[in-house]
Amino acid sequence: MYKILDSPKRMTPKQVMKEFKGKWIFLVDLDGSPLGWFKSAIPMIVADEIFEGSETGIYRKLNEDYNGNTFDWSLLPNEINVFGFSEVLPDTH
Repeated sequence: MYKILDSPKRMTPKQVMKEFKGKWIFLVDLDGSPLGWFKSAIPMIVADEIFEGSETGIYRKLNEDYNGNTFDWSLLPNEINVFGFSEVLPDTH
């Protein structure tokens, strides 16, 4: 299930990690160097799966609205997110 946040607030990476542990997050309006890690961003969509709800066109619209200043971040328990790329980890349990 995915949710478009009603009243999103700017957050630091640490706040995002704490608030959305175990979720996938689509962030907009990133503040920081385009070549480095962001200092803050606005989480707009929280989901249980990567790009959940993409059939609605919401991610394309947000990319257009924010001129590509967007980022998706996986905090899902079965994935690692390294430099914006997600890798599925084998289930060892």
